[in-house]
Amino acid sequence: MDLARWLIEPATRGLAVEDALTQLVEQWNARGLALTRARLSIPTLHPAIYVQRLTWTREHGARLFLPQHEIVHTPGFLDSPVPLIQAGSGPIRCKLDGPDADLRWEICRDLAAAGNTEYACLPLILGDGRRSYCSFATDRPGGFVDAALDEVIALLPDLSAWLELKAAQLAHRGLLEVYLGKSAAARVLTGEVRRGTGAAIHAAIWTCDLRGFTALSDAVPAPEVVATLDRYFEAVAGPIDDHGGEVLKFIGDAVLAIFPVGDGSRADACGRALRAAAAALDAMATHLPALGLGIALHVGEVMFGNIGARQRLDFTVIGAAVNEACRMESMCKALGVPLIVSARFAAELGGAGLASLGEHALRGVARPQELFTTRSLLAG
Repeated sequence: MDLARWLIEPATRGLAVEDALTQLVEQWNARGLALTRARLSIPTLHPAIYVQRLTWTREHGARLFLPQHEIVHTPGFLDSPVPLIQAGSGPIRCKLDGPDADLRWEICRDLAAAGNTEYACLPLILGDGRRSYCSFATDRPGGFVDAALDEVIALLPDLSAWLELKAAQLAHRGLLEVYLGKSAAARVLTGEVRRGTGAAIHAAIWTCDLRGFTALSDAVPAPEVVATLDRYFEAVAGPIDDHGGEVLKFIGDAVLAIFPVGDGSRADACGRALRAAAAALDAMATHLPALGLGIALHVGEVMFGNIGARQRLDFTVIGAAVNEACRMESMCKALGVPLIVSARFAAELGGAGLASLGEHALRGVARPQELFTTRSLLAG
């Protein structure tokens, strides 16, 4: 097989990165490399993820890892040939056994202890000048067959081009997920991009707002305000994500999120939303005790799709249930509780653990609505 041609074939471009690496390893081993381990580092644009690290091992096959940016400060990264490759080094080969063994790096010592005989770290140079790498280990007596490794080195420009394409695809999806959320990103990637398009879905709806933010903004420098907002959003968005919800937007210090019903039940979506709210309140009490939080939870049908101007769209939810949730959230301060849920939401949970706060008029809503909170919050 001509691997350079294979890399640019449409069928290959459509492969998941794990499958592509597995097939490459099979071809390289057929050429005599006798690999025990192969790794590709795929650059990415992501606020949390440094690279997408694809590792194949003889024991486990191909697996994708997502190390965070902090990895560049860890001993395992610093005590490796990767910084040299990124700084401009050419191919690095290290014998791992015998009198000429080169065990200066931690990865070499680990691979040698596992019975490997040679390690190679090779540069992958992208079109914009960024440098990534691929690395290989073998347990073949005597190390790599020079001719077989030379074939890999000759393939590096083609492998770099393939890697750049995959990096762009992954960055495209990753950035959409970061800025839109996973569900919205998936819909956009499948072509749901025209204004006015969308679908009616059932979901538990979350709105929340920070208490004391205006006073904080007036009292401390802007960088401290931003840092506080980041901690607040992490305290809220983390539990939402952990419980199967999706943050749709940050509006100043407010958050709009949904817990789609999907293939489950409304009761399940409401239960997940309520557990996420409890976790968020706990996180705020632990990390930002000086600031309060008001959360409103509702459930109903919403339109999930594109709205906006021709040149600037927003993928969000709209509908009467969203409006009602926003009106409910404003009652948290008036009623002195950090969490309010609607009667419809409470009914989905059979009222378990909830206590009525009575009926209250909501701005823009025709009839007074009965509101609830958790008994534990009232007891506290």
